[in-house]
Amino acid sequence: MRNRPATLVVIEFGASYPRWLHPAHSGDVAVVAQHYEGSPTDLVAQVPSRITRPASAGWQLDAVVLASNGKCDPGASAARSVLARGLLANLRAAGGCHLTLTVSDSLGRRATHSLTTLAAALEPTARACDMVLSVRVGEGEPVYSRPPRRGALPQVG
Repeated sequence: MRNRPATLVVIEFGASYPRWLHPAHSGDVAVVAQHYEGSPTDLVAQVPSRITRPASAGWQLDAVVLASNGKCDPGASAARSVLARGLLANLRAAGGCHLTLTVSDSLGRRATHSLTTLAAALEPTARACDMVLSVRVGEGEPVYSRPPRRGALPQVG
C-alpha cells in the first residue's frame, strides 16, 4: 500500500477551520476538533487517540495545522504548548515536515502574539528536526515562518 500525503488539522473549541487551507491542494485532510467547551487539556487528551488513524488508512502525515481559539489565559496557553509540542513530536516520528499555528484575524493582536510566542518557544525543536514552522493569522501569508535547512519542501495551503 502506497502512502498518500496528508494534513492533520487540530481545532480548539471555538476556533474555525482555516479557510486558507484548501483540501484540494493539501492531499488528504483529517480533522480533530474539540466540539464542546471544556478544559483546555481535554483536546490534549483527545488528539493522541486520533493521530494514529490516518497512518492506519495509508496516509503519510506531512503537515499539521493547529487552529487556536485565541484564548490567552495561563491554562489555555499551557495546554496549547503541550499540544503543539506533542504534535511536533508526532509529526517528526511520522516523517512529516510542516507545523502551522493559525488563528483568526478577528481575535486580535493578543491572540497573534500568543501564537508567535509559542512558535519562538518551538523553534529550537523545529530547527533540530529540520522542520518548517509557521504562524498564520487569518487568510494572509505567514507572519512567522522558519524554513528548513534542506531544500525546498512542499508548502501547506
